Amino acid sequence: MGKIRTLLLICLLLLSAHLSAQITATWVPKDVLYFEQGFSPLNSNKLVAHMGTLTITTGGSQLFDPNILNINLSTSFQFTGPITWSNDWQTGLPIYNNQATYFTLYAVSTVKGATQVNPLYQSDGSQPLRTENGNLNLAVFIADLYLVSDQDWRRFQPGAQYTLTSGTFGGFQVAVADNGGGYWPGNDTLIPVNNSSPTDTTPILSSGTSAPPPPVPYGEPVSQVTYTLSILDEQSFTITGAYGTSIAKVARAQLSVANALTSKTYGVNVVFTNQYNSPSFSLHLDGITNQYAIPYTLRFNSQDVLGGSPISWTGLNNGTFIRDIEATRVDSFKAEMAPAGLYSDTITVNITPIDTI
Repeated sequence: MGKIRTLLLICLLLLSAHLSAQITATWVPKDVLYFEQGFSPLNSNKLVAHMGTLTITTGGSQLFDPNILNINLSTSFQFTGPITWSNDWQTGLPIYNNQATYFTLYAVSTVKGATQVNPLYQSDGSQPLRTENGNLNLAVFIADLYLVSDQDWRRFQPGAQYTLTSGTFGGFQVAVADNGGGYWPGNDTLIPVNNSSPTDTTPILSSGTSAPPPPVPYGEPVSQVTYTLSILDEQSFTITGAYGTSIAKVARAQLSVANALTSKTYGVNVVFTNQYNSPSFSLHLDGITNQYAIPYTLRFNSQDVLGGSPISWTGLNNGTFIRDIEATRVDSFKAEMAPAGLYSDTITVNITPIDTI
């Protein structure tokens, strides 16, 4: 019986070691595709589009021959759009005509300081991401996939759109070799991508389908920046808490910005108006404008508010931003003489985007 217990313990230890070293992968496609002039380590004379990032996690340090397996994924892609081969003899400007040109999928990866740019165009359906033999000996392997044009970037028209007219962006699987003997049937293992089954096909496009993508522009598309304003934490305050230089918080303005270019900053003009469109503000008994009034000063973004006049809120980019709305300099004489009751003021807040700063 003692031998049996020992054998069971060894089996459990081996099983645990195998599970801890399981290789997995993630694929993060680009939400928006666009062409741009190539850059290092890609060919700077070509047009390129970043398709997404593949990350392989080894769970240890052993990784042999990572490969992409083409599953309904072409090795050559034809895009049709404006192409130039000559300039107008009078104006010197390029003459563009709609033509088809071809692009190839490339993998860019760096292992221990050695960067490789490898075309994925082998006809047997298995596309090596690296050319080394043997163990890459790393815990995490990252490969970025790019479309790269056959023609020079100068042939394409900036701002134009190019439509996929041949080739299929379907899906792929990821596999590795079991050991350093090379990648071949019988020495290969499929690995799961994005927590799916290893045999599942991973779509290369963010749409999750093999349907052709929308026409791809040459140049980063300019998204419409959106601004969403919310007024939070509206609260009453004791009127004596805003006498003189004392400040009482009455609400918070929350501004959410989306689709902004990270290389730029943005701003909005904020305008406060009351029910009577006055440049000054007053609290009224029961909130009725023809009832007893107590003048006060409204503050926002560390500035006194003049009704109907804009206050700039700048230095914005993608994210959520909050500023306090405050009351101060309440007319204490008017307040002390006021009939008993609740006093309030109704204020409308509007924002207008400022041109990119």
